Amino acid sequence: MMFSSRLFKLEFTRSLKSLITWSLSIGLTMVFVIVLYPMVIDIYSAIPAEYQAFLDAFGGVPHNVVEYYATEGVMMLQLFGGIFAALEGYNALNRDDKEKTVECIYQLPYSRTAILTTKLVKVIVNVLVFSIVVYFMSILSFLVIGESYDGGDFLLFNVYNTIMFLMLAILGFVLVVFMKPTQKSMGAIAFPFVFYIISVISSVTNNETLELLKHVTPFTFANPVDILKLGADFEWISFVVFTGLSILLTVAAYWRFQKREFTV
Repeated sequence: MMFSSRLFKLEFTRSLKSLITWSLSIGLTMVFVIVLYPMVIDIYSAIPAEYQAFLDAFGGVPHNVVEYYATEGVMMLQLFGGIFAALEGYNALNRDDKEKTVECIYQLPYSRTAILTTKLVKVIVNVLVFSIVVYFMSILSFLVIGESYDGGDFLLFNVYNTIMFLMLAILGFVLVVFMKPTQKSMGAIAFPFVFYIISVISSVTNNETLELLKHVTPFTFANPVDILKLGADFEWISFVVFTGLSILLTVAAYWRFQKREFTV
């Protein structure tokens, strides 16, 4: 048996409080950003021309609420959402070591493959729930302030963004398999932040070598300004690289997990 519904319910219940906290916190942050749009639109119109070049490096002045969301709100969504996803993946396995429940979990009548698969499915479900909650809270905010928006582009961005979160969650999940048990979660917090900084550097630089860095971060194919404001072509290289990397690392994690020693 590759999957256990009973174990899934146990794992989902254990993570439910964290899921609700992260989803509502980030969702309410997006609500706060969006409802400020009617108040800040006049501020944008008063920006001196000499600052326009600086703003252009970060997407330029927004001309509607979705472009404003892309330039002002998604930065927090992607950074903190990426950290949530990475921690979700990392804690799915590391939590058993920290809470000294390894003996209980691994004496259940399930194979290691079934345990790993069930935990991975739980991670994927939690990331999907997080993304859906934030998506609908954002839409509700658009309706509250009475601003129209392109629902197709907005949905497309959120699909790409969710895929990016899933990749970060898988990287966090794989990371803990190859680390010693009871390791702290700083590594899971650090790598989404590093990827995000790399994406910012590659998008604002005029150096051709530094621009190539966009292919080594998953934030590139989910760039909100490219998708929601500029209508740029999809970044297939970044997407393919991290899709392939996620698959390869997941296979490696299954192999490593069969040989992993657990501390009780």
